[in-house]
Amino acid sequence: MNNEGKKKYFYLIIGYLGLLLTVLAIVRYITIIQDTLGQALAVMGSILLISFLRFAENKIGVTTKEKAIFSIAFVAILIVVLIILI
Repeated sequence: MNNEGKKKYFYLIIGYLGLLLTVLAIVRYITIIQDTLGQALAVMGSILLISFLRFAENKIGVTTKEKAIFSIAFVAILIVVLIILI
């Protein structure tokens, strides 16, 4: 694998880790604080973050197969972490 490919995967992993931490913080916020407006803003922010990540994936040339692999891994890790926390 060339240097460009390693760089692409590094930034994909960093982006998905950031998204994972953000979603976990939002889930924690929603379960602890009963602020309806804050919950709506947190969910809207995560939706916007996900749409930006998809845009960035397209810009750096991620293939459909790579998107599927990272998405499946993200969802699997998120489910495992949520099961552990709940």
